Amino acid sequence: MTVVASFFPHSFQSLSRARKRWDVFVMTTSATSLLDRKYARRFAMFDVDGDGYLEAGDFTELANRLIEGLGAVPDSATAQRVREGYQDLYAALIREIDTDGDGRISQREFVAGMARVAGDRAGFSRMIEPLARTNLQLCDADGDGLLDRPEFARLLGLFNAVALPSAERIFDRLDTNRDGMLSVAEILDALCDFYLSDDPGSPGNLLFGAV
Repeated sequence: MTVVASFFPHSFQSLSRARKRWDVFVMTTSATSLLDRKYARRFAMFDVDGDGYLEAGDFTELANRLIEGLGAVPDSATAQRVREGYQDLYAALIREIDTDGDGRISQREFVAGMARVAGDRAGFSRMIEPLARTNLQLCDADGDGLLDRPEFARLLGLFNAVALPSAERIFDRLDTNRDGMLSVAEILDALCDFYLSDDPGSPGNLLFGAV
């Protein structure tokens, strides 16, 4: 346990909270489709403070966690792009899925809204892919367009997605050619499947852990 906690210095407790919130959703909601479960998992990862709502502070904290955790210079252009990307995503979510107009996003609003605004390829490309590319570029320390096993596991840990052993299993599932590397394109394809695919056999379903 100590090894996992030190590998993901800011996210181990948050991961536990996110997992509990996702488990509560699965047990209490009547929405049981695969896509609903995946969107609920994503909501729990975004809800950093665990209050059941997505607010600007959650996205600021996620951006800062990635910048610090991946060793970017805090006042660099790259760090600024990450911060702007998270705030742009939050603003778009408020604009498009905050249906009650209270300036924050509940889990139900998020799950219902993601199918509407990011449930096809065009929506994914508009809402999700730009920030995902920025995050992957930040994680790809040597700029070769490939992530090795430690880089990938570190990224998932900072996202509050899974602990180290699960990250390694997910890597193996996505590394279809068994070369020990994942390309940015392969990860983006898996992310697209996570948001769009209702096929239970899609490898992208497991990108952030079992659903």
